[in-house]
Amino acid sequence: MFERFTDQARRTVVLASEAARAHNHDYLGTEHILLGLIREREGAAAKSLESFGVAAAIIDSRLTTGQGEQARSGHIPFTRHAKRILEQSMRETSLLGHERIGTEQILLALIDDRESAGARLLGDVLQVDFDQLRQHILRQVTEHRLTAELGLGPTHVTNVRLSDAEHALCVAAAAKAGQPVDAWMRERILDAARAGGSGTE
Repeated sequence: MFERFTDQARRTVVLASEAARAHNHDYLGTEHILLGLIREREGAAAKSLESFGVAAAIIDSRLTTGQGEQARSGHIPFTRHAKRILEQSMRETSLLGHERIGTEQILLALIDDRESAGARLLGDVLQVDFDQLRQHILRQVTEHRLTAELGLGPTHVTNVRLSDAEHALCVAAAAKAGQPVDAWMRERILDAARAGGSGTE
């Protein structure tokens, strides 16, 4: 799994492990992954969380610190929820049509596991609900793919504003068609343009 991680996603796991050690925890949980996502800073997840006012210091202050000996050296085992989130991040990656697992997929997986400590902690400090955060992340992913992976320069990107409900409809339709949402939307726009131009001389 980690071979498919981007450098930013790998850095997130390293930072999560450091957070667990700093709090004398002998496990790596979803709360540590959340902190790692924010402290990584360069990834899409950190930027999305920062835009909603979620800071590392706020999350860190809410983590309990273990008593007694320092956390073990070497590998710290993942909790059941943490393992589930990493596995779900692979599925999120496939649904988005990506090859590599980035911080955005890890965050999407985290907010889907509402019972995890990380999700509960995030829910306590987040200024919007998880559905709004998810739609924001998906929009960011779409814009990034249009400008980077599809090779379109900024002058070729059309800024179409959709409500959360409209965007959710597009995501569902794209998933049904087995396509990434950005590719599906691009085809629909081009189809409409071709249809509109076919009747002109």
